[in-house]
Amino acid sequence: MDKSKKSQIQIGETVAVLFVFFLLIIIGFIFYVSVIKGNIESERDELSQLKSIEVAQRVLSLPELQCSEDVVKERENCFDTLKLEVAEETIPDNDIYYFDIFEFGKIDVKEIYPGDESWELYSKPSDDYKSNFSTNIPVSLFDPTAKKYSFGVLSIETVTR
Repeated sequence: MDKSKKSQIQIGETVAVLFVFFLLIIIGFIFYVSVIKGNIESERDELSQLKSIEVAQRVLSLPELQCSEDVVKERENCFDTLKLEVAEETIPDNDIYYFDIFEFGKIDVKEIYPGDESWELYSKPSDDYKSNFSTNIPVSLFDPTAKKYSFGVLSIETVTR
């Protein structure tokens, strides 16, 4: 075998090895990108859940909704039904102020037992969102006129843009 044929075979082997090497690099890069993409989606879902919980904590701490007696907070996770009725009318009138607190989403309270009343406190939908998350929190509802408690659910829907 002469030298030119040997060098052509060596060049062919080198090209084949480089082709396989770059093919493995590309497959590894595709796998890495898919793993990172999955992690990003997982983190987005987690942030959406955390945002929903944060909004729930803000709603539960609003003094304009909490049960109170002589301006002293009476119970945890308790809403005054008279305050809910007033808030249902006043929150939409002050949506700029409440948008800073709640951003995009929907907040409502529904009585489960013994009645079936509901109050939509806030609704600011967003057309372009990546994910949404709903949080339901059991609450006590206090009717100060009848001095009776009932069970309800605070429903919060948040969106991540």
